[in-house]
Formats: sequence, structure tokens, C-alpha cells
Amino acid sequence: MMSLETKVGAFVLGGLTLLATAIFLLGDVSFEKRYTLYGQFSDVANLSKDAPVKLSGVEVGQVRSIELVDGGARVIMSIRKGVDIYNDALFQIGSTGIIGSKYLQVDQGSRAKGVIPANSTVRGEDPVSIERSLTKALAKVEKLLDGFTKEGPRGTLADNLTETVANVREMTANLNDLIETSKPKLEKALGRTDDITQKLDDLLAKSNTMMASLETSKGAVGALLHDEKVKEDVKETIASVKEAAGTAKDVLGRITQFKVYWNYDWRYEHAVRTSRVDIGLKISPREGRYYYVGGSNMANISDEKRGKVTDYAQPNKADALLGWEGSWYDVGIGVIRSGGGGRVTLTPFHKDPILGRLSVVAQAHDFGRNRTIEGRRFSKPAYDLGALVKVHKYVSVGGRVEDIQEVPRYQTWLKVAFEDTDIAYLFGMVSFGAAGSKGRSKK
Repeated sequence: MMSLETKVGAFVLGGLTLLATAIFLLGDVSFEKRYTLYGQFSDVANLSKDAPVKLSGVEVGQVRSIELVDGGARVIMSIRKGVDIYNDALFQIGSTGIIGSKYLQVDQGSRAKGVIPANSTVRGEDPVSIERSLTKALAKVEKLLDGFTKEGPRGTLADNLTETVANVREMTANLNDLIETSKPKLEKALGRTDDITQKLDDLLAKSNTMMASLETSKGAVGALLHDEKVKEDVKETIASVKEAAGTAKDVLGRITQFKVYWNYDWRYEHAVRTSRVDIGLKISPREGRYYYVGGSNMANISDEKRGKVTDYAQPNKADALLGWEGSWYDVGIGVIRSGGGGRVTLTPFHKDPILGRLSVVAQAHDFGRNRTIEGRRFSKPAYDLGALVKVHKYVSVGGRVEDIQEVPRYQTWLKVAFEDTDIAYLFGMVSFGAAGSKGRSKK
């Protein structure tokens, strides 16, 4: 039999073995060879210990600790042995989403610059705080609204937007002059629409009665039309009257059905420190249906780049969408930035007076992308995700992340949309004339 001392020793040895195993499994102990790098930042934006270190999107190490040094933050990185980082590499704080977890992103440099030796200190790019960005964006929106209401100084963006709206108004005024000569006659015709419609309804009722009597040979008319040829001719004539009456109702309704909206999107991309503009026209011929045409990433292609981060956005692209919309959704398919795609806007709390101001926007496009931009190969579709909050009848603000699968880029977003009744009236007139010409050309 085992002695008491032997049993106690075996028990203690087993306990120490279990403790060592738990420390190994739960303490993230690794026997992988690693080397140390030090990153100096002014602000680490809530980066935490044990956060991953990613090189070109691939995890190559871990943040071992973060400490205060000389009024800044020093990040101690543990990098896997055999992973070379070049001297001109860019170190910055990344995020898995708008409110996602933080990690240390390393954008690889050039092989010709040489490899950063172990235990070296590198300078990191200071992150842009989302809270500060939204505060600045709201300040700019307030300044923009002050420019519209003539309270306080007017900013450059407000002046440019005001001038743009003035130019659009001037263009529509010229169009109004073009149709002004026909407007009095059109108003007079519209005033008699109810009377015309009533007479058409009476005519259709009488035509139905006449058609019923033509089926028999009773009466003088029935006897006269007993001849099959005469009978068919009269039926064709009455059918043509019905078709003309229906066409007249549809054509007169086209004038007031059209709604047209101008859409202006201003987006500031923080990584490259530049802004982009999308502008377009949303044409709704009837409720629940619309067409959208416009341009995206409008820019001067000769402008010089800002900062060290590569700008992968392609300027001056076209948008053309066929859309359906309701009280809580907006779905469009067609062309987005000169590539096939679709866009969905959801307002899940549309019935709530406060939460109903929040909308989520997602779009996907360029599904066949296979090209090289600024030395980088792109082979995956572009997916964008963002959120908007309406702060005014015409103005919404928010943020979005573009190209999530390839090179995620955070942007502050300002959206301005307003209805233009003059252009809508013009579209109604054009539709009226086109439908009228088509009807007259049939017979």
C-alpha cells in the first residue's frame, strides 16, 4: 500500500500539472519565436492590450502592452519571427467597423527601403476620432444652415451650394419661359377635365347598351345591323371610342403625377484628407417608382493627392438606377459608379417621430471587378455600408465605410435632397405631348 506521504505528493504533483495546463491554455502562452517593435502615438483611440497587429490585412503579431512615454502613448508590439516590415511602412489604428474593435494596422512599405530591425521605435499615424469628426461635421452643417438663413457668416460650401441651386433655378426659369405660352390653354383644358371625364363615362355607358342591343335583331337598328359586315364595323368603331377614352384619362393624369428631386452627397474621406461629391436627379413618374441618373466621385482629376495614404477611389463615374420605394424601404438596381449593382435604404423605425430620422444604407456594385489601381490588385466586389440621421427637412448627416472587402475607408457624410416642381411640371408636359402624339399616330 502507498504511504500517506506518497499520496500527498501525488496529489500535489497532479494539482501543479493541472495548474500549469490551465495557465498554458488560458494565458495565451506561445512558444512561437517573436521580436519586439515600439510604436509611438499621440493617441491610440481605445486600442487595448492583446489587440492583433495586421500587416496588409493579415494578423502577424499582437499588442503586448501600452504605456505613457513623454506625454504620448508607446505601443509595444510582438511580431512573428520571419515577418519583415519595411522602413517606410505606415502604422495606424484600424477598426473592424464604425463601432467595431480596434487593431494595429500596418501598411507595408517598399522592399528597397530596407527592413525595420528588432527593438526599433517607429512613428504611428494619429487616428481620427469619430466623435471629433461628427462634431466638426455638425458644426459645418450648422454653418451651412446659417448660410441658408442668412444668420452669421456664410461658408464656402454653403456659398457653392447656394450658387448651384441658383443656377438650377435659373435653368428651370428658362424652361418655364419656354412653356409659358402654352400654359393658359393648358390650365383651361385642365379646368374642363372633370366635365370631359363625365361625358366620357356617359358615352361608355351608352356604348355598352348599344353593344348589347347589337347582339339581337330586335328594333330598327338591330335589323339594320343584322348584316354581319355592318355589325362588325360598328363594333370596331365603338371599341376604338373606348380605347380613346381610356387613353385620354391616362394622358391628362400624367401632368400631375411626376415628382423630381435633386440629390447632393458630400463625403469627406479622412484617410486621404479629401472630399468627394455625388450629384443626381431622382425622377418619380408615379408613387412607389423612380429613376435616378447622376454622377459620383465628381472631382478635378488634376488635383494633387494629400497625405501618405494611397487614394484608390476612381473619379467622375456615372449612376443610373431603377428604383422602388415605400414608407420604410428604398431599393434601386442598375449602374453604380459605372458598374452593375444595387442599393438598399431601410428606415426601420419610420413611424417613430425621433427614431424615424435614422436610416441605414447599404450598396454593392462592380461585381466583376478585376483591375489594378495605384499598384494594388482589386478582385472582389465593392460593398459599402453607412447610416444617416435627418437633421432638417432637406439635410441629413452620418457616416459610411466604403469598399469593406478590399480597402475599408471611413467617410463623414452630408446629404442634401429637395424637390423641384418646375422640372416635374416640364416632365409632365413632355409626357403629355409624347402620349398625345402617339395616340394621334395610331389612326
